[in-house]
Amino acid sequence: MRRALLIAIGVTVSLLACRTTQPPGTENAQPIEAPAQREEIQTVPAEPPGPAAPLTEPDAGTVPPS
Repeated sequence: MRRALLIAIGVTVSLLACRTTQPPGTENAQPIEAPAQREEIQTVPAEPPGPAAPLTEPDAGTVPPS
C-alpha cells in the first residue's frame, strides 16, 4: 500500500514539475528585431596572436628563472 501511494505521489509531483512556466500567448509573440538584421562579418587574421618566440625579458606576469 505504501509503495502504491509513493508511486502515485511521485507521478503527481513529476507531472506538476514538468509543466511549462511560459505565460499564455508566448508562442505567438513577435521578435523585437527583424531576423534579417545581422552584425557585420568579422575576419580573423591569418597570423597567430602573441609572440612567435619565448619571452627573453621578465614580463609583468612572469617570474624570472632563478
